[in-house]
Amino acid sequence: MTPGPAEPRGARRRWRLPVAAAVGLALAAGAVFYLGGGYDRWQDGRSLAGLCHGSVDTAEVADLLGVDRVRGKDAAAPEGLAACSVDNADSPGNGSLDVRVDRGERGVGTALHALDRDRPSLATSMVMPLGHGRRGVLDLQGRAGATAVVALACPAPGAEELLVTVHTLPAGGRNLLDDPARRARFARVAARAADGAARVWGCTAPAGPEITEVPADTRYVKVPDGAARGTCAGLPGVTNESPADPGAPVEDCFLYAGQDAPRFRLGAYYPPFAAVLPSVADYPVTGPAGGRDGLAWATAGCPGGATALFTVDTVFDGNRAAAPDPALEKEALRTFAARSAQRHGCSPPHLP
Repeated sequence: MTPGPAEPRGARRRWRLPVAAAVGLALAAGAVFYLGGGYDRWQDGRSLAGLCHGSVDTAEVADLLGVDRVRGKDAAAPEGLAACSVDNADSPGNGSLDVRVDRGERGVGTALHALDRDRPSLATSMVMPLGHGRRGVLDLQGRAGATAVVALACPAPGAEELLVTVHTLPAGGRNLLDDPARRARFARVAARAADGAARVWGCTAPAGPEITEVPADTRYVKVPDGAARGTCAGLPGVTNESPADPGAPVEDCFLYAGQDAPRFRLGAYYPPFAAVLPSVADYPVTGPAGGRDGLAWATAGCPGGATALFTVDTVFDGNRAAAPDPALEKEALRTFAARSAQRHGCSPPHLP
């Protein structure tokens, strides 16, 4: 067979030039993508996909933390159903969000520890209702960040409630909850995490409007004698209270000694927290009502056969613990427990 005519040398050169140009453009584009941060952003997006089995919506996390870029990671061996975190991609450790999802007693214990209920007399920790029909609370902890806990019912037979605990520490240690818009953003992030967990694990999250505001930060706002309208309503003296909400599974009220520092802390705990609190806080609770070791407690029956627990304890103000006053504590507990139980649709409490 006669071989075909050889391709002219110039034609080969003309063919190679466009290919070389295309390869060069591709390499240049890749360099621009990499050097311009495109690769980092791609890695960020990849790390955020599917966090905690796909339950965490990270749309507002960068704004919440006050950073430009965030990167996510699932815990390799989580305690519980899932655990994941979102961190400042440019400066790891300087701004973070942590999410934990679990069921039953272990999940409740994790949530109570996150809310500082293992230190029940700590004067500076007070929860506020998440609101918007959700069984959740916010704990606004200043420079230590903020915590949200949401409880979710699971309709499957024998299924224990799901607990979603979210903790955030903004970049620079800034107190994000001084700003109403950032409080609402944190509440949205926590609520969306709970919605995602409900979807993944077959539980129930209430449908409602987008969270645009949450109760004001009332941690350090003293309420004058007779002016309490929230969780301390009906109690005499100077108080520190949060808004009262029938969906809040934990409620707090502080009573002051004069005008200086809180003296007593009153707490209301509804399922699933009531049954686990005594072991987490090392409270000597026995029987439906009583008092022991500076603590007084009461209980009430609630819908579905559940039990609520109400407590009053002296407060440590950072220097000393307030002097006990059993008569005053029990009287305050009677008013606090009766009002809280009625708000939550429970029976009149058993009182000490």
